[in-house]
Amino acid sequence: MTDAVAPAGAAGYLVPIAGFTNFTIAEGAGRLVFVSGITSRSPDGEILAPGDVGGQAEHILQSMGRLLVSAGGSLTDIMQIRTYVTDIGCWPQIEPVWHRHWPGQLPASTMVQVSRLFDVRQLIETDAIAFIPARPATGSSVTEPEESQ
Repeated sequence: MTDAVAPAGAAGYLVPIAGFTNFTIAEGAGRLVFVSGITSRSPDGEILAPGDVGGQAEHILQSMGRLLVSAGGSLTDIMQIRTYVTDIGCWPQIEPVWHRHWPGQLPASTMVQVSRLFDVRQLIETDAIAFIPARPATGSSVTEPEESQ
């Protein structure tokens, strides 16, 4: 079970921003997945959405979502996300992207301004920790359809 919570007695320590989460709990059987160094790149390594931090954030969350699906989870399993940006004032472009992917409560998060990322065209980079709860076996196997020739 996972939950975004404000523990008893912690109200004075939390950031009073609607939708912002300081604290999450993951309990029960499952596994932790650590995702790091996600930037806005195509499979061939090209920078996507140059000059557009919101567009780069969208590509990052799509990539992160695909990675988590391959591990049996989804973006909703993210408990904590750290975001590195070259301009801390870009949050208004990132926030709507996050709320599209997490329409309820955001994961516990931190945003940090850095002087630059690996490639100067990168405006944002993220890492995250996800907790994917164990799911009961269904007793059937699902296979991908074969490609027709």
